[in-house]
Amino acid sequence: MIVNGKLWIGGCLTAGVVAAGAAWFTVAIPEAGTAHAVCGPDLSRDDVVAAKSKGVAVVEAVENVRYREDGGSAYLTTRVKVLEPLKGRFGDVLAISQGVKNGGAPGRYATEDPDRYAVLEPGRRYVIAVQSGSTAGGAGTEAWAWYARPAQRGLAGESTHWKEALARTPEAAVDGSCEDVYAG
Repeated sequence: MIVNGKLWIGGCLTAGVVAAGAAWFTVAIPEAGTAHAVCGPDLSRDDVVAAKSKGVAVVEAVENVRYREDGGSAYLTTRVKVLEPLKGRFGDVLAISQGVKNGGAPGRYATEDPDRYAVLEPGRRYVIAVQSGSTAGGAGTEAWAWYARPAQRGLAGESTHWKEALARTPEAAVDGSCEDVYAG
């Protein structure tokens, strides 16, 4: 029995030393910040927007049809009339969804980057670039716009500008730019 008792006491002491060491290691060494990369095309360059998008078109916003918040994000869906398809196939009228800031109300939606991602407002014209979804305009379908900018050059001017952007091939360096984000 004494041998088993010594083993039991020795096991407890060993477990205590290991636990104390683990606690000291956890407390004494601060956790380093984590890093991850945010990758995506450079949407400040029209040639990159044109090359990396599923579709590009000049549209007129008709009406905001739905706003929803889901999982900490907010989305606005707008019915648009396609004035000039520039890349890809588009129906005459389709639903375009885009991310907006939470807490929006009709006429008061906003985005983080209004220069490259303007909120589609009824009665105004925009150049949109579609990342995913259906551009056919069928019932119950919608496309995701990752770029929306007011059509300030007029219909003919936007058409010329974007056809030129589509003709240029961006260099490989801008295909998947990444920027490191550190969370400490």
